Amino acid sequence: MKFGPKRIFLALSLIGLTGSAVLAHHGISGSYDTSAPIVLIGTVTQATFSPPHPVISLRVEGTEVSDLAVDRPDEFNGPFTVRAEDVGTVQEVEFSPVSMFYDLRDDIEVGDSVVILALRNCLAPNELRSSWIQLPDGQVHSYTGGLHEKVDGCS
Repeated sequence: MKFGPKRIFLALSLIGLTGSAVLAHHGISGSYDTSAPIVLIGTVTQATFSPPHPVISLRVEGTEVSDLAVDRPDEFNGPFTVRAEDVGTVQEVEFSPVSMFYDLRDDIEVGDSVVILALRNCLAPNELRSSWIQLPDGQVHSYTGGLHEKVDGCS
């Protein structure tokens, strides 16, 4: 089979589109606002621990930010806030795709009360991403890595 310039261009275009979609999905093209960390306090309604990301859906119930001992200036450099628009809703939060969070599949169940610190992607659809969760027993899981771009405020 002969591969002319037209077929080669088409093949490279398809590879490029697929690669762009993968990068976009994994938040590499996202900009996550570290100046406004979001506190989500509530009950787990669903938890999925399969690739590409662990995802927890949480019915947000809490409005009081307790004294959180979080030493993560790389990830959270603004005041922790509970957004009024989140209370009473179910928010879906993606976690970093690392074994630390996949391993939580045995520790988190629907109905558990947890605290999640999340960052909002400045780019649509403005998904929430987290690398910090406090389990019902008070145990904290915090991951300091990640490929996502961190910004100080969305413009």
